[in-house]
Amino acid sequence: MTTPHFALSSRSLDVYCAARYEPVHEWFRVTWRGFVVNEDGVRGATAYLQLLGALPCAMLLNDNSGVTGPWFDSLDWLERIWAPQAIALGLRYVAHVLPAHDFPSVLPPADAFAGQFELQIFTTVAEAEQWLSSCRAALHSTLSSGFQPQ
Repeated sequence: MTTPHFALSSRSLDVYCAARYEPVHEWFRVTWRGFVVNEDGVRGATAYLQLLGALPCAMLLNDNSGVTGPWFDSLDWLERIWAPQAIALGLRYVAHVLPAHDFPSVLPPADAFAGQFELQIFTTVAEAEQWLSSCRAALHSTLSSGFQPQ
């Protein structure tokens, strides 16, 4: 079986968004690079939903550490359109890694996705991976006890 993945290029042919499923970790890793404009941000987020539809997965590592400018400003679209679709496809945990330069537009408000999925903000990929690993352990524990999450 082929591991679900994609790579999206901007008009300059630079890859600005790449995603792949990591079976050993049981999560999708979406990596953003460069200056991401609104249109490209929506395109990448929508492509991720297509992957999630092909392979439902509860965890997402959203890595913005390579973003060099403000990320797309469509938080409203993410909350109202993208998040409900992602939840319906099984998303429960999102580890969001800030860019190295910590652009404020990349940091969603603490309650942005409250009641939709658990969102944690990190400054390093290693911290995000550690948190998602603990989420995976909790999921396995819950599933092995016979509880089926909604």
